[in-house]
Amino acid sequence: MNKMLILAATAAAALAGTAAGAKPLTAVPPKLDPTKAYVLIEYRLLANPYASFPGSRKTMRLNAGLTLARYDPALGDVRGLGKAKANPVPPGQVATELFRNKPIAKGADSRLFLLEVDPDLWVVQGFAATSFSLGSYSFRLEPGTIVDLGVVTAENDWAEGQRQAKTGDILKMAFIGPFAKHPDMAPMRLSFRPRAASDMPVPAGLPADKLVPAAFTPDQKFGNYLGGLVNRIEGVNARARAAPAAPAPDEAAPKP
Repeated sequence: MNKMLILAATAAAALAGTAAGAKPLTAVPPKLDPTKAYVLIEYRLLANPYASFPGSRKTMRLNAGLTLARYDPALGDVRGLGKAKANPVPPGQVATELFRNKPIAKGADSRLFLLEVDPDLWVVQGFAATSFSLGSYSFRLEPGTIVDLGVVTAENDWAEGQRQAKTGDILKMAFIGPFAKHPDMAPMRLSFRPRAASDMPVPAGLPADKLVPAAFTPDQKFGNYLGGLVNRIEGVNARARAAPAAPAPDEAAPKP
């Protein structure tokens, strides 16, 4: 999985080129730049499945996050790439924004980020080594506004019969090495929800009149430019498990 993260990060970095990317803010700026847009997002930390190991953390470290991209809905692709090659971003700007682990605030179970980016229509391009090119969410960022994406939780989208490696699996790999069964791999899926009173508060000093909730548009498709696994943002496997079972042939046939 680490190799896939590196490959995805390398591919996205190549897309970004040498232009300046998003500016993660670790403190509230004295004044918002009226030519820029701002994104507020809280990541929930996941429970550590290996917390039973002595000295292990209760939650997983946040070492990966959202990759955002500027989107052309008419052409159906990331700006400047694939179907939208004829609509590049202006010189000196980037089409893809990588995750940068510089939170503005830390909670016991979450991390809060504030990003300064260029105004545009943006899409959630991926998370870690997973591209959501099969269907994702887009949202509009207007100049001088702060769009609150709310709280996001990332999870593995396990297919039927797959599971995360358990403590015993890790021990087997440590003792018998290449003869051990390799753990299953799964793409990521995301769930977003609006910020609630029990979540991390909006940082003091951000102008309330500039803060707006995200208006997501679903089913936005584009090319897989991250080079890793692909999925829908809500998870293909999760959707399949949640779908009602099809009736048996004799049940589906109309009764005389």
